[in-house]
Amino acid sequence: MRILLANDDGIHAPGIAALAKRFSMEHEVFIVAPSSNRSGASSSITVAVPLALEKSESEDLPSKVAYGLAGSPVDCVLCGINGEHIPDVDVVISGINDGPNVGTDVIFSGTCGAARYASMMGIPGIALSVDCNSYRDPDDKSDDLYYDSMADFACKNLSKLIGLCGERKKYGDRYIYDCFVNVNSPCLKEYKGVRFTTPCLRRYFDRIVLEKNSDGNMVSKCIGEAKVFSHGDETADFRATESGYVSVSAVYTEVAAMDLRGMENSFIL
Repeated sequence: MRILLANDDGIHAPGIAALAKRFSMEHEVFIVAPSSNRSGASSSITVAVPLALEKSESEDLPSKVAYGLAGSPVDCVLCGINGEHIPDVDVVISGINDGPNVGTDVIFSGTCGAARYASMMGIPGIALSVDCNSYRDPDDKSDDLYYDSMADFACKNLSKLIGLCGERKKYGDRYIYDCFVNVNSPCLKEYKGVRFTTPCLRRYFDRIVLEKNSDGNMVSKCIGEAKVFSHGDETADFRATESGYVSVSAVYTEVAAMDLRGMENSFIL
């Protein structure tokens, strides 16, 4: 297969290098990734602004060709699937992210934003993340995030993961997949197994600090304090990773909304 790799941690991140190394053994690999870290970029896209595209010759990125783009993860996918510099690809794989993308994280995640955009454009999108805050082998004293384990899992199960994106549907002259696939793993060299999961509810408790610059202007800074609380039943994604299992979720590509038909007459005009 022809595979486009993207991420939000940047082209020099170890997660995308692990993917390039593993997938290039069996597939044609092409890379377009942000030239710098764009974590939390969600599905942002840059409109009507030229973005620098620089070819990468790094030995850590075995591939047909690799580019760093001065844009968001979605910009990278758009550049990779619509640009003439890369042939048509069969799947877009985003990651491997340094940190979990479970539950509500999917809304903010640039890793998931890239995978979702691919499915919106009619190409299966798969997001991969390592939950560095989850289960670890108590006898393992290393700080390795085991990107290689996740890359190997994704490569061996690529066809199954693509199948979870659902049906490729045509709307006018465009195609779209029902879902993109969100995969999270614990920090393990060998996983206990795989669980199909649903996104949990996450609550974040970041702190905002207001500071005054030397010029007298105020700035606002979000201070991440790693205070996150997850809620969900036994099918929740975070429960899989905290138990040593790989979490696999199929997340709807298009937005969903409550059916409000029949309530129109409740408005006051």
